[in-house]
Amino acid sequence: MCKHELECVNKGKKWWFFILSITFCLSTIFFGCSKKSGKILAQSDGEKITTDDFENTIENAPPALQDYLTTEAGRRQYLDAMVKEKVVLVAAKSQGIQNRAAVKKQLAEIEKRLKDNYEKLKNEIIMDELLKEKVALNDTEIKDYYDKHKSEFENPTQIRVSHILLVTEQDAGKVLDMLRKGGDFAALAKKYSIDKVSAAKGGDLGFFGRRQYVEEFENAAFNLKNIGDVSGVVKTPLGFHIIKLTGIKHLKPQKLEDAGTEIKQVLQKEKLDKWIDDTSKQYKIKINYELLANPVGPTESR
Repeated sequence: MCKHELECVNKGKKWWFFILSITFCLSTIFFGCSKKSGKILAQSDGEKITTDDFENTIENAPPALQDYLTTEAGRRQYLDAMVKEKVVLVAAKSQGIQNRAAVKKQLAEIEKRLKDNYEKLKNEIIMDELLKEKVALNDTEIKDYYDKHKSEFENPTQIRVSHILLVTEQDAGKVLDMLRKGGDFAALAKKYSIDKVSAAKGGDLGFFGRRQYVEEFENAAFNLKNIGDVSGVVKTPLGFHIIKLTGIKHLKPQKLEDAGTEIKQVLQKEKLDKWIDDTSKQYKIKINYELLANPVGPTESR
C-alpha cells in the first residue's frame, strides 16, 4: 500500500471516529450509560467509562468498524472518542443544559416514545410466543400439501396479468362492458382502476406464481388459458377485479425439498388465519367502518 493510500485510510478512520464520537455524544446526553460495573477506564467530574461500558459499546459498534476494533490502535481511538463524548457531556451539564425548557421537552417526548415502543415490543413478544405454537407444523403436513398439489410443483408456471380494480360490482360490470365493445384494457385501467400503482402501468402486475395472491384472484388468473384472455368480474376482499392474461412462463419442476419453505409459509398462514377467525368469535368485536370515511377529529367527542 502506498503512502497516499495509507493517508486515505487513516483519514477515513478519523472521519469514522468523528461521526462515532458525535453519535456517542448525542446518545449519552439523552440516555446516559446503563452499565457502571467493571474497572474504570476513564473519568471526568463524576462521569465514568468502565471496562463494561467500553466492551458493550464495542460490541454494538457498526459492522464496518469491527475488524479495526480488534486492534490496539482501534480500541485506543475508540476509547478516545468516548472520552471526548464525556468531556462534552460534563461541559453541557456544568452549564445546566439539561434544565433548559427545550431540552426537557425533547426528553419528555423521548420518554413517551420509549414507553410506547416498550409496550409495542412487549406485546409483539407475547403474541409471537403464542402464535409460533399455533402455526407449528410437522413434516407430514408439508408432504401432504405437496402431494395434494403435485401437478403444480412438477409443472410450475408463472403468469403475467393486468387488472382493473373497482369498488363496486356495478362499476366493474360497466368497465367489462366497455372492454367487450373493444375498449383498450390499459387505457381503461389507467382511467378507472383504484389500484393506482398498477393503473399507472396499464394495470400490469408483472409475473407471479401460485400462492402469491388471495385465492379468488389467483384461481381466476390461472384459469385464463390464452394470452389476451380477459376474465369476468372477480370479487376479492379488495374489491372487484377484471383480469387480463398477458404472459406465461414455464419453470423447472420443484421437488419436495425445494418447495418446503414455500409450503410451510402457506400452511402457517392458513393455520394462523383459521385460529384468529375461530378465536375472534369468542369475543364481542365491534367495528365502526364509517369512521374510516368520516374520521373523528382530535377535538371532537368520541
